[in-house]
Amino acid sequence: MQTPIPLCDPHFHLWDLAERPNPNLGDVMPAYRAADYAQDMSELPPELQRVSGVHVETVVGQVPGGIPIDTVEETRWVRGQLEPTSVEQPFGIVAYVHLERDIAAAEHTIEQHLAASGGRLCGVRMILNHHPDNPDLTWPQIEDGVLQSSRFRAGLALLERYNLAFDLSCNPHQVADAVAVFRDFPNLRVVSNHLGFLHDGEDQAHEDLWREGMAALAALPNVYMKLSMAWFARDAFHEDAAKEAKIAAVVQELIERFGCNRCMFASNYPVDKLRGISIGYLYAKFLEWSADFSDDERRALFHDSAISAYGPLSQ
Repeated sequence: MQTPIPLCDPHFHLWDLAERPNPNLGDVMPAYRAADYAQDMSELPPELQRVSGVHVETVVGQVPGGIPIDTVEETRWVRGQLEPTSVEQPFGIVAYVHLERDIAAAEHTIEQHLAASGGRLCGVRMILNHHPDNPDLTWPQIEDGVLQSSRFRAGLALLERYNLAFDLSCNPHQVADAVAVFRDFPNLRVVSNHLGFLHDGEDQAHEDLWREGMAALAALPNVYMKLSMAWFARDAFHEDAAKEAKIAAVVQELIERFGCNRCMFASNYPVDKLRGISIGYLYAKFLEWSADFSDDERRALFHDSAISAYGPLSQ
């Protein structure tokens, strides 16, 4: 029997709205805890063996005047959820820090996350998706122009100093500004989320802009790509062969641009679960889409690229 490919899932979420209210998540799924995630991951195809993972913040952002969300408390809660299984399943945490506000406050928050995570903090995500006209492409916690801000650059320099990765979430029309910024931070590991946010239902100009942006991002050797949240690019792709073929082509295109050593498959669970996509189906497709790659290349896609981006994960 062939040895399973080790799997690091570099993008999953946990929450419990009864314990930690978060209006940004709505009420579709009141709780998704470590035990729920473990149960879902038990559906992995036998060709894969989960060995580690990275939890990504669910704060999403903070609406001005909205209910305050304690970002550090989320990190502390997630650690409490995952630590009992950490001997067999090391994990890292990507936390929320607002990088465009006071730099001293941002540094203090990073220090708090480091303490709350037990040293497992491996990155920061501050979602930047904004569109002047399309609410589907706008997260209401962010204002336009952040990528041009000198304060944001100071925040990125802080991440570079702490050797933390930055998870990049932005729309295709924002990528040119992102490239201009990250070109000046060659030592900062940047992990672009969710296929670069190609969005289903847009016109050809949107896809052309996405393709141009992906080429520019891939030209920066410090930028990685998460192959995840495929339904955003083609909704209900798991129920439509033509849409699934389009996603397969998008995945191949991104791997060709970034290389296997800078691409990583990720579950985005339980968000993808809410779209009716099971772990068994999702990872079977990941295996299918990577079937023509070598053993070393597949190991990179399922494990090594995530470790390269986020560093060794702690037990």
